[in-house]
Amino acid sequence: MYICFDIGGTNIKTGLFGHDGEMVEKISVKTPSEYRQILEILILTAKSFKGVCACAVAVPGTCMPQDGQVIFCPNLTALNGHNLKHDLENALDIPVFLENDANMAALGEYFFFERNKIKNMIFLTLGTGVGGGAILNGQLLTSDISLFEAGHININPEGPRCGCGKRGCLETYANVGGLLRTYENLSSGNVKPDGANKVFSLYKSGDRVAKLSFDVLGGCLGIGMATLANILVPEKIKIGGGLSEMAEAFLPNAIKVFSKHVYPSYKERVIIELSGLRNNAGLSGCAAICMLNRNS
Repeated sequence: MYICFDIGGTNIKTGLFGHDGEMVEKISVKTPSEYRQILEILILTAKSFKGVCACAVAVPGTCMPQDGQVIFCPNLTALNGHNLKHDLENALDIPVFLENDANMAALGEYFFFERNKIKNMIFLTLGTGVGGGAILNGQLLTSDISLFEAGHININPEGPRCGCGKRGCLETYANVGGLLRTYENLSSGNVKPDGANKVFSLYKSGDRVAKLSFDVLGGCLGIGMATLANILVPEKIKIGGGLSEMAEAFLPNAIKVFSKHVYPSYKERVIIELSGLRNNAGLSGCAAICMLNRNS
């Protein structure tokens, strides 16, 4: 059995997987604010299951996959500077694999849905932040440091301050916080929705400001996807993460803007679609990395 963790800024998702890659149990708990508490949840959860032979963890930021150090998570700073791989291996006495959460999601989507069909793919996660992972020639694009911070492509140098410290990153427009801020700005500060689900509910009821807010999100996403496609020319760009459940509200405009900004020769080569694994892609990527290392 493999124990897999997808640590997000809001929730820690746990998946227990069999050796065949099937998830047999899933748990979700709120993410604590301190590293010690996060580590305790991971250790106690892993130890609660029998027969676990490997562990994989997806973290919401930059890490050193081989070394195990978490370098910078803009939306969960409690992880910064800690060697999560080392701490878990000491406590659990099993191999632990670490990667950026969007890279894990890209691997999961490719391994379980697209392997043997395509060779090149980009995966974007939209949620508390915006992450990205890439598959090139059937392999996850990775190095000694986690790569492909797609959420930090610059959309507007004078834009809102991002959690990474820069201004106008794609993440500041295409994540949950960006959606809420756009709605508030477009309503002149008269309405402060309490979550993305509320804005989506307003959208479905015909609220014009909600529609415009999702159009802004989609437009910025389209520019970001075109920028990435101009560099890597993937066969597919797949969208996952919590906001993907609201894709009907933003994806049509994202595809429209993408078509305007992508390099003309690439336009017909790139398919944009939702993740088959949706919000479970990160956990499935964790299972895939355990399976790949077991078979290597």
